[in-house]
This record gives sequence, C-alpha cells and structure tokens, in this order.
Amino acid sequence: MGIKTEGLTHVYDGGGPFPVTAIEDINLEIAEGEFWGIIGPTGSGKSTLIQHFNGLLKPTRGRLLVDGEDLWARKGYSRDVRKKVGLVFQYPEHQLFEETVEADVGFGPSNQKLPREEIRARVRRAIDLVGLPESILPRSPFELSGGQMRRVAIAGVLAMEPRILILDEPTAGLDPGGREEILGQIRRLHQEEGLTVVLVSHRMEDIARLANKVAVMHRGRLVFAGTTREAFRQVDLLQSIGLGVPHVTRLMHLLKERGRRVRTDVLTVTEAAEEILGQYSQRDVGNQETAGVLLGSADELRSE
Repeated sequence: MGIKTEGLTHVYDGGGPFPVTAIEDINLEIAEGEFWGIIGPTGSGKSTLIQHFNGLLKPTRGRLLVDGEDLWARKGYSRDVRKKVGLVFQYPEHQLFEETVEADVGFGPSNQKLPREEIRARVRRAIDLVGLPESILPRSPFELSGGQMRRVAIAGVLAMEPRILILDEPTAGLDPGGREEILGQIRRLHQEEGLTVVLVSHRMEDIARLANKVAVMHRGRLVFAGTTREAFRQVDLLQSIGLGVPHVTRLMHLLKERGRRVRTDVLTVTEAAEEILGQYSQRDVGNQETAGVLLGSADELRSE
C-alpha cells in the first residue's frame, strides 16, 4: 500500500478575503515498505501535507492516490483508507479520554462494530507492539508516565491495523529515555511488522537514524525528495531554509574543510567512527589518538 501525490495543493480560505496556500504542487511517491522522514521549518506545510494522506483534508487542486486509487474519486473510499492509514498527531496523549488503557486502545475497533473477542485480540496485539505489558490494560492512562501515555496513544492507532503509519513529531516533549523508547518502537514496527512509516520530525539525528528517504518542505513546496544520504548532502540548501544536518554529519564536513579525507555523507556516530579510524588507525598510535579526539568532537557538537 503506497501513497502518491500529483500536483497536490491546499488553500485555506477560512471565508476571509486573504486565502493562504499551505502546500502547493506537491509531487511525491511513498512506496510500500519505505520509511520516509519529512522535515522543514515551522510553517512549511508538513502537517497539512500528512493530513491529506489519510483523508482528513481534501485537496484544493491535484490528486492523492492511495493504493493507486484517487482518494476522493469514489464515495466512501476516504473513509475506508482511514482504517489503513493511521495518523498519530503531535502530543497524541492529549486525545486519551477513556477510564482504562484497554478501553482507550480499543475505542477505534469498537466503533467498527467488531466482535468483542476481535477487539480484545487487537488491543493486546497493539499493546505488545508498543512494548507495554498486558498488566497495564486495567489502569487509567492518566496514571502513566509521559512516554507510556504516548505509547498507549500510538497503540490506539495500531489497533486499527493500518498498513501505513504517519507520525507528527511523536517524541515532542519527552525526556531522552522516553524519546528513545518511542523511536525504538517505531523502528520495530517498520522492520518487523513491515509497516510503511512517515515520520515528521525537527530532530535531524532521528531522521538520519531511522528514515530511508527524506522529503524537505519549505514555504509549502517540496524542495527535495530522495534518499537520506542525498538529503543531508544538501548542506547549503538545508541551511538556507533554516535547517541543520545531523551533528555527526556536520563534524565530517568540518573535517573535510580542514583537509581530512573523509566522507561527508556519514549519518551516525558508528559510521563516523569507522570512517575516521579507517583513515588514521593504519598509520601510527599518534594518529589513532587523533582519531579519538576527532570522534570526541561529535559529543561537543551534539551538546550545542
């Protein structure tokens, strides 16, 4: 199940005299099984774009195809698609409202009038997918930690058994431990469950670690779409629109500027270690020590 946009445009008019074009002429194809990151400065149209992916917004112009079919060409198709394209909003725990975790996670399947046993099975599977124990089901969701509440909210989307999972800043407001828990579960859903994932995030390191492809938005337009390595090679483009690159990628660019013969498409600390040690460890101990100092610079950059 994939998503394709053709000239996708959305204009908010609000009934006033000054309509606002939120996204314009977006042409993007997300194939089944891919993991896309969507990045861009605030107000670039990221949230508007993803709300089209499951039919929450209808295009002003252009088309959105899901599984090869225009989302709005056939009556009722957009409703059917919402069952297969799950959207997790920023701060999804704000939408928790039931007395127990089990009732909250099962809310969507209950609305589909599924048999009780099917609902219970979906709830337990969804809770397991987000790494929470079944013992949490009778508890109030409001007694949980922030990271646990976030995972319960994601489980509520997963209980609908979507084939595409879209997440809008899913780690916003979480501490580092909670953030890593959420990102780990998202990676697992992609790798082990085969879900197509679209992740909107302002954290370049997270996109670099998780996404295979990246779409860059600016002022409502798609200014780049390609592999993650290709995306973070576009340092001048990203900086010109107010974005950065992963800290370790930035380090490699700095080393290159200072005459070091290193790759600049490095995305993770592990890759940087291999690249730097590969350049210097074969010479002498002094250069091995130099490599260690250079790697230590990544920590300094990360703290900025």
